[in-house]
Amino acid sequence: MKKSLAVLACVMLLTSLPARSSAQVAWDAPSLMRPGSPSGLSILLFEGHPGDELGVMVGWRNSAAPSGVGFRVGLADDPGGDLAVMGGLDFSGMLATLDGAGDPSVMWWTGAGMGVGEEILASFPLGLVFGWPGSRAGVVFLPYAGGHASLDIFTGPGDDIDIDGSIDLGVDVGWSSGFMARFGASIGGRDSFAIGVRLPT
Repeated sequence: MKKSLAVLACVMLLTSLPARSSAQVAWDAPSLMRPGSPSGLSILLFEGHPGDELGVMVGWRNSAAPSGVGFRVGLADDPGGDLAVMGGLDFSGMLATLDGAGDPSVMWWTGAGMGVGEEILASFPLGLVFGWPGSRAGVVFLPYAGGHASLDIFTGPGDDIDIDGSIDLGVDVGWSSGFMARFGASIGGRDSFAIGVRLPT
């Protein structure tokens, strides 16, 4: 657990470093990653980074994290007002499991993806996330908190390579029907948020 906290502290430090301003939407913000990230289809409205316009994101997992692979694709306006496409895939593994009721699980995650528009932004994140279990009257609340750093490769005018970091926060709220409301945000180098649903399978 101490090593996990040290890694998270390093990510938090990265959020304070200046990063190149991208003209393309980053695929990995918000991360929407936690131990037990649900399988199936998720549909979300999101404000990606960078930008201040809402876009649409669709995600799919073949099994709950950390098993399997997650995919996402989205459309949003870039800062120049042009339509940008983003997409990527993630995979993950468990670092520590629950020791008792209410204790967090700790999971690492990584992936690869890109945002495409006037130029291309390829991003390779590495993150750590803590997830807490909980339930009340048949409704399950699943909050999470963590952080991730991304290696960003920009192509086009002014090619560049940078490292960017963000704090990741969110909660999934599930019902016995399999329907789930999803909320996620990234704060720091990749300010963004998403709200949507995971459809019953």
